[in-house]
Amino acid sequence: MRYVVIALLSATIFAFADAQGQSPNKTGNDVDVIGEARQARNQADVKGLTDLIEQVRKRASLGNTFEEYVQMALLEDWLCEAAFIRKDSKLLRQAAEAGIGAAQKAVELDPKSAEAHWLLGDLIGNLIPHVFAGGMRFGPKSISELETAMRLDPRNANAYISRAIAYLAAPQVFGGDKQKAIVLLKKAITLDPSPDTTDTAHIWLALAYDAERQKEAAVREITEARQLNPDRHFVQNIYERITSGTGDGR
Repeated sequence: MRYVVIALLSATIFAFADAQGQSPNKTGNDVDVIGEARQARNQADVKGLTDLIEQVRKRASLGNTFEEYVQMALLEDWLCEAAFIRKDSKLLRQAAEAGIGAAQKAVELDPKSAEAHWLLGDLIGNLIPHVFAGGMRFGPKSISELETAMRLDPRNANAYISRAIAYLAAPQVFGGDKQKAIVLLKKAITLDPSPDTTDTAHIWLALAYDAERQKEAAVREITEARQLNPDRHFVQNIYERITSGTGDGR
């Protein structure tokens, strides 16, 4: 969902869900994988992410643990971002579908996990633009999962970010609301001020403000995101879109 929002909003003025991605019972190896994967995501390194996903998938096939499926879903979510940067819509769809499968398994293993529900909702959102009638078929499910995550853990900043993206993606007649998106994104920043989460919130605040024709605010927010994570290709992509004056960044 998040990456097509950019194209949709581009038509008027100019999606990762990022997350810390560390489950409560993470091990040293988990932290290493997440750190490597985040760096690969920042660099839009498709091969690096794919290799890491395969490592986690092999562990999941042996252990069948909740933590491994959550981790796999997170890495597939990040692969969606890399695929967007590389303009590979086929890979983006494949990553979203694989991530949904992993997230669904995580939800089955722990139905009360806000992280699992958030990832499932976010990945479904990423898939929507790449399937026929995706909004009608999967939009309600995506929103339901995100709101479940927010209910299970009212401090899950990533769920607030993804729910805000859904507000940006939907036409107003179907519940879209840019002002509600802005409120949720600001809330996410207060819930988790760490750079690993707030850079994503600032990116989407910039897109929301730009869609509302508040150029100064949009530039301020994307500049903040750039300062927080200057190495992230997605930040640079949106920075160029917003500051180019043309809205498409190409």
